[in-house]
Amino acid sequence: MTSLPGAALLIAEMVALLVAVTFGVALLQRRMGDAAIRRWMGGPPRRAALKGIAVGFITPFCTYSAIPVLLGMRQAGVRPAGYAAFIFAAPVVDPVMIGVLAIIIGPTGAAVYVTTAFAAAFLLALIVDAVDIAPHLKPIPALVGSPAPVSTPVPASSPATPGTVSPPVSCSSPEEVPWSGWREESRAAWRRAVALLRSMAWLIAAGVGVGLAIGLLVPTDALAGIAGADNPLAVPAAAAAGIPLYFGTELFIPIGDALHAKGAGTGAIVALVIAGAGANIPEFALLTKIARGRVVAAFFAYVFAVAVVAGLLTDLIL
Repeated sequence: MTSLPGAALLIAEMVALLVAVTFGVALLQRRMGDAAIRRWMGGPPRRAALKGIAVGFITPFCTYSAIPVLLGMRQAGVRPAGYAAFIFAAPVVDPVMIGVLAIIIGPTGAAVYVTTAFAAAFLLALIVDAVDIAPHLKPIPALVGSPAPVSTPVPASSPATPGTVSPPVSCSSPEEVPWSGWREESRAAWRRAVALLRSMAWLIAAGVGVGLAIGLLVPTDALAGIAGADNPLAVPAAAAAGIPLYFGTELFIPIGDALHAKGAGTGAIVALVIAGAGANIPEFALLTKIARGRVVAAFFAYVFAVAVVAGLLTDLIL
């Protein structure tokens, strides 16, 4: 990506993918129902985490297109272990990225990358499930343009029995509304996709623009110097350098190959990829729409730590 038209094309592709994924998730959620999705993604925390990682692996989305899936999981009432594992695994445990890494740094380095990323997603899921994260997440209706939940009043003639707990009201309960046919449901799904796009369009443009600008303005030689094998701080420096970048697969291939050719350390390349794919400026902009600042900061610190550990392990093993 070396030109303004190329950057514009990338943004257009992301917008199209965001709309398509949101549209598809909305239809799937309505057709299956929230209860079915909860059962499919449910189970104990460990099982839910493994399911979230599996969904993230088979749907190798960048952060932008993973957001609609994350919102759908939250609306369906999927437990935190499931959607936390997914949002980490989707951009990082990318089969295409893994294949490219295997070519550039070798199968062993790629295996270390996959193992560390898998373990990190699993551990993050268990941590998120164990803590009370709900107060730190922003409400879903404000994000997707859906109406706020309406509580059904208790008739005066039927007072609540003492000690009785009313069932919780979810942010959205599409399974309680009968399926209206493909035409009507498609219209509703389209409205939802457009609403989400409107709320995030400027973040997509700004985030990708900043990430690409940094990636284009910083010479490969400078990155290679930071990540050089003779630099004792190459791995943490590479992880820190990866966070401001936007690392889509199409951008990583030339950058990673050039860094390897210029003598960058294998562990530093692994750290750069994890940080660039899992925690970058565009992702920061989007995550602030669905979570409070403390959660976003903790997530970025976690990804940075994982990137450093993976890089050091790669250098140690290789």
